[in-house]
Amino acid sequence: MRRTLVPLLALLLAACSDGSPAPEPSPDGPRAGSGCADIASHGKQARFATPAGTRLVGIELGAGPKGVVLAHQNASNLCEWLPYGERLAGRGYHVLAFDFGGDGDSDAHRGDDRLDDDVAAAAAHLRANGVTAVVLMGASKGGTASLAAAVTVAPVAVVTLSAPKLFAGVSAADAVPQLTAPALFLAGESDHPFAEAAQEFDATAPKTVAHQVFLPIGGEHGTGLLGGGQAKKVNDLIDAFLQQHAPA
Repeated sequence: MRRTLVPLLALLLAACSDGSPAPEPSPDGPRAGSGCADIASHGKQARFATPAGTRLVGIELGAGPKGVVLAHQNASNLCEWLPYGERLAGRGYHVLAFDFGGDGDSDAHRGDDRLDDDVAAAAAHLRANGVTAVVLMGASKGGTASLAAAVTVAPVAVVTLSAPKLFAGVSAADAVPQLTAPALFLAGESDHPFAEAAQEFDATAPKTVAHQVFLPIGGEHGTGLLGGGQAKKVNDLIDAFLQQHAPA
């Protein structure tokens, strides 16, 4: 009886198949970029963890000794950064766009993990993969987290787009006076209170550290500044800042 059932089962399975191979589950957890699979496929899957054990995922683009961590804004994920990440990779940077804990395809935060812990873990992942100098770049809450992480990560430069002074218990206002790396603070002129925060960061950053603020006309927020009404000025300014402080 068993000999009859085996070929019958095979025939039933074949009849249910459309001829394409079944997707294989990842043995290492979720795949990053599930919301933008086409562009995410241009990069390499990255998996890393915070000291508390939160599993984070990201997409790596490009290669080289200079790395850029791209931290997304609230209610978003790494997909918002990938077009710009490809641009940076094309200029010779090793880029890592990642999902914060509880966002996108990353696990929820464990223990006392904070947003700046996620940024620090992303920077550590790049360094473990050959990067010798790290730039932190964040939009909105990602900017706040990047400024806070800069106190311990020791990046070569920091760029923020519409970073608030405080987000989820993480204070950029407290971190900025402790910066040791050059910083560029960007925010839309009519994007309140983020424009005021950028001006305060510029005013309180150490005088011994290179820093500048730019408030483009308009109210675009976060990564929206990269494609808004003054996108060329914003992109050119970031390019010049990176070329000066972290050339690829």
